[in-house]
Amino acid sequence: MQRYARRFAPRTGHMERLSSAIHTLIQAGGAGDPFFLSHSLELLVKHLGAAQTTLVMVSQGSVDTRWWWPEGADDDAPAPVLPLCDWLLEHPERVLVVKDLRTDPHTRKKAALTDLPHQAVLGCALRQGDGVRALLFAFFDQPQAFSRTAFTLIEAVAGFISRMLEIEDLKQSLNRLEDALAITQAVMEDSSTRDPDTDLPNLRYLEIWEKAMLASDHRPESLVVAECHVTMRSRKDAAKVRQAAEGIRAGDLVVRLAPGRFMVIFQHTPRSIAHVLLLRLRSQLDGAPMGATLWIPGAEGLGLESCRASLDAALAASRAMANPGLVWMLPPGLGEDGASRRRPAAPAVAPPQPWQPPTLRRA
Repeated sequence: MQRYARRFAPRTGHMERLSSAIHTLIQAGGAGDPFFLSHSLELLVKHLGAAQTTLVMVSQGSVDTRWWWPEGADDDAPAPVLPLCDWLLEHPERVLVVKDLRTDPHTRKKAALTDLPHQAVLGCALRQGDGVRALLFAFFDQPQAFSRTAFTLIEAVAGFISRMLEIEDLKQSLNRLEDALAITQAVMEDSSTRDPDTDLPNLRYLEIWEKAMLASDHRPESLVVAECHVTMRSRKDAAKVRQAAEGIRAGDLVVRLAPGRFMVIFQHTPRSIAHVLLLRLRSQLDGAPMGATLWIPGAEGLGLESCRASLDAALAASRAMANPGLVWMLPPGLGEDGASRRRPAAPAVAPPQPWQPPTLRRA
């Protein structure tokens, strides 16, 4: 507060207004209030007389409006105003001040601003370390002669929001670390994570491993997943599966899902190489039916169930063959190269896509 107080002349009333606004913000950010961001944006609208405030999140060079005020029940998020966002990203240490969009020499010639229903803008970057986490904007319907209070208030609110986002990031990191430690401890202490017949990880281990992998910030973009059916009649069959699994390198998994059902997961192996390794594994298992697909966790951290339909279809196709082979089915929306492709009018449930590996040339 003392840092902001030095900006005002005595007996002007600016300090009292700023103090009242920040007190309101502190009260709104109490432990029992989950709407801190909404209250922050509402505060700016009321104290600045703005028509709208928006908080634009910055992620890997892209911008996206996540919060805004006022917000109706069915309102769409206001689109980020790219020229204004670009200016703040280039000058994160400064406050963006546009008193009149129609006459300001830096904005009147920008086509992207001609349809903007506002006439004045204040903006401020929320910095974290050496980068920018978000951009805060206040839009006004009429040209404005901004006071020091307006500049100081938007900077103060941006500072509060930035600290809150840092705390939330730290909480999430601590929660992920706590989950990972709990999972590691469970794996070390729980002997029920191994199959007694083959000494391979079982379904419980897979569930624990999946949760830890999806919680990691360094999870793979895609994983190769295969499932095969092996007839288990004796200990020799169990020993054969165990010996074949020893050829899978550390970091990859061979899991016994149920009697006669085994899953293989390659975390960091390209699909073409995984295909060769799966053929080798199949031959060691006497040509067992085998289906394979790709698991794409994505930004949402989708679990194994997201590729289950493709895997089941691939395995069913293999079992239906006179001489079962390795059958690939890609998840819907993936091209032949495995890259995600948008479809303009995709059906609600798209069928898996067969995939044939490239022909290998002999040296």
